[in-house]
Amino acid sequence: MAARKPRKSAKRVSAKGAARLRSSRGMTGAMPLRTIFVVVGVVGLAALGVALFGPRRFRDEIIRPISAATFVPLASAVTPQADRVWAETRPWRDRVARILASVNTDEVRERVAEQLKVWVDRFR
Repeated sequence: MAARKPRKSAKRVSAKGAARLRSSRGMTGAMPLRTIFVVVGVVGLAALGVALFGPRRFRDEIIRPISAATFVPLASAVTPQADRVWAETRPWRDRVARILASVNTDEVRERVAEQLKVWVDRFR
């Protein structure tokens, strides 16, 4: 008699792998859905906090101190630079304004309208 080769059994998925497959297919396994749940939860907790704390007290004790701590120093740091840049670009802004004013005449508008008409007629 010839020796038989032993049959290889089908690979079995371990219990951990099966659990992973099941959880990734579940409704809460999808990443966007989990993100939506987290966002909704955070917004709900924030709304609950505002409702319990009171909107005026929330604004006075939380929002204003945070804005004072972040926006005021930022504005004071940026204002001198913005004023300097605004002053330095004055000649350029005046030149652009003169160019736009010179283009905005009846003669230029008629020429642009004629060219547009020719261009539209070409595609008919």
